[in-house]
Amino acid sequence: PRPSVALRGLAVEQPLAAPGCRYIRADCLAMVGLPRFALFAGGEAVEIDFCLRARHLGWRHVVLPGLAAYRRPGGEDAAQAALDGANRSLLRRLYPAIAALAAAPGPAPALAQARRRLDLPAWHGARRGAEGPSALLITHDRGGGVERQIGARCEALLQAGLRPILLRPAGSEACRLEAWGAPGGLSLRFAMPGELPSLLRLLRQERLAQIELHHTLGHQPDVLDLPRRLGVPFEVHVHDYALFCPRIALVGPTRRYCGEPALRDCEACIADAGPMIEEEIGIAALRRRSAGLLDAARAVVVPAGDAGVRIGRHFPGVQPVIRPWEDDAALPPLPPMPGAGALGRQVAVVGAIGIEKGYELLLACARDAAARGLKLSFTVIGHTIDDARLIATGHVFVTGRYQEDEVEQLIRAQHADLALIPSLWPETWCFTLSQAWRAGLRAVAFDLGVPAERIRRTGRGWLLPLGLPPQAVNNALLALGR
Repeated sequence: PRPSVALRGLAVEQPLAAPGCRYIRADCLAMVGLPRFALFAGGEAVEIDFCLRARHLGWRHVVLPGLAAYRRPGGEDAAQAALDGANRSLLRRLYPAIAALAAAPGPAPALAQARRRLDLPAWHGARRGAEGPSALLITHDRGGGVERQIGARCEALLQAGLRPILLRPAGSEACRLEAWGAPGGLSLRFAMPGELPSLLRLLRQERLAQIELHHTLGHQPDVLDLPRRLGVPFEVHVHDYALFCPRIALVGPTRRYCGEPALRDCEACIADAGPMIEEEIGIAALRRRSAGLLDAARAVVVPAGDAGVRIGRHFPGVQPVIRPWEDDAALPPLPPMPGAGALGRQVAVVGAIGIEKGYELLLACARDAAARGLKLSFTVIGHTIDDARLIATGHVFVTGRYQEDEVEQLIRAQHADLALIPSLWPETWCFTLSQAWRAGLRAVAFDLGVPAERIRRTGRGWLLPLGLPPQAVNNALLALGR
């Protein structure tokens, strides 16, 4: 695309070189000398070194946002990538103040505004001719089950004649507006709260019919006020318990479900374990703010009854609406459960397994299986926070990260007898449970949260008492289905 006329003549000073096309004046080159390719063996360190030498002689390094430049794409040089660490070390020795220079306030705000001037015509061009109003979905940028549900909601909104727009955090002091399904990942960045008026102006042009607040993790508090400022009805969709728990998943210093105690105990928990939300806000203030938000919402949407009960317990005036994220009644029937083979019982554990998802319990079960010589092994279809410790037990195999469209095939390929959902927090849905069922496995979970509610309702597995020790969990896994 051609550069914007509005950007012609704009020069934004930048202290250090950034990868890309570069123009060097002949008189600058004559004064500074040639780039020192031999010293750094190539790479961007050569350009940084040249810019710093020129800077010491009074030259400026600037970015010209109004200039269009084209370069031939090339593959990454593996040998050069191996030298980057040595190059950075050499730069630090040559220029001891380089770290402070890199950390100093740079041209980001000016460049962001220039970038938006270029992107706005593309944004409006992509939206031009599209009929019907829009819907804004506010969410985080951490993927997982939230991201999967965001995709499902966008598809549903498109079917309903609405054009989905996403608002995500972009660093600690900015947000990014994305046009769902637009080619090339079209997005616009806004510094917050300084550029809130610009964001509001653009959203008013989008003819918003509704707003869905899915998650505010990473967002500035001003984002919560968008529905009121825009005068647009909104829904709150509950994915976890960040509305009343700064730990998000109700797991504190004990690394187990906290039981949702009184406010004073919650404050002690945060003092000991720390919050998992970036915002510095007390629990009482968080709950007061959330109560006002939920009271103002057109609907508070939860995926199952258990999540609704927990929200209602902390916000008594709220009556959540249940909209399941998936239709369990549409699942295919399960085949008969196989008996344990010559290698013993094979158990599948699906997903990204961290503390809340039961990593420590899984590790304890694997170690107990090794200590007692049990014919019991676990396969993690996915990854964990520490694969090595699990694998070292000799009773765990880890497949590694996967793409969403291949998980069910991966589960089937393990020839497991059943699936274990070791979560120690009251999950609000659990997509991995659905994946295990679709792959033909019955599931074992603790009697906690929506997974327990779904297993009890469908009869597609077994529930264990929460707090069962690892030895008892292993005994149950070996006995189930006999």
